[in-house]
Amino acid sequence: MNNPVEACNERYVPKTYMFDVTKCDEIYDLLVADGQLVVPKDLKIPPLEQRQKIGFCKYHNYLGHKTSRCSLFRDLVQKGLNEGRLKFGDKPKPQMQVDSDPLKDASMMYTIIACCNMVEAIIVVVEGLSVEAEVEA
Repeated sequence: MNNPVEACNERYVPKTYMFDVTKCDEIYDLLVADGQLVVPKDLKIPPLEQRQKIGFCKYHNYLGHKTSRCSLFRDLVQKGLNEGRLKFGDKPKPQMQVDSDPLKDASMMYTIIACCNMVEAIIVVVEGLSVEAEVEA
């Protein structure tokens, strides 16, 4: 069997982006929240079932392709990165929150004794064994 030949499409040129294209939905939401993209107030969004089944582009408000597959939006974000108008930083890691210092809580320093096991030591036998060991040496 011969390997299938891929159709040559002159209109589509593969591009490389400096950002994760799978995050286009989140990037769009951040740009809207930051005021860099303006969304019309009377914008109607299709039902969730249709958006999941067909694919929905937030940038075009269009059913038919996903925002992550939208070449116009990806090119727009890449142009903003190249011109220095957009910059993605690392997410700051949230610091661990401690409600209280357990060492300063006095009730944590004491415990109620539930039971106590007593061990009876026979000191005379132990001393006698050590004396015998010295005599043999």
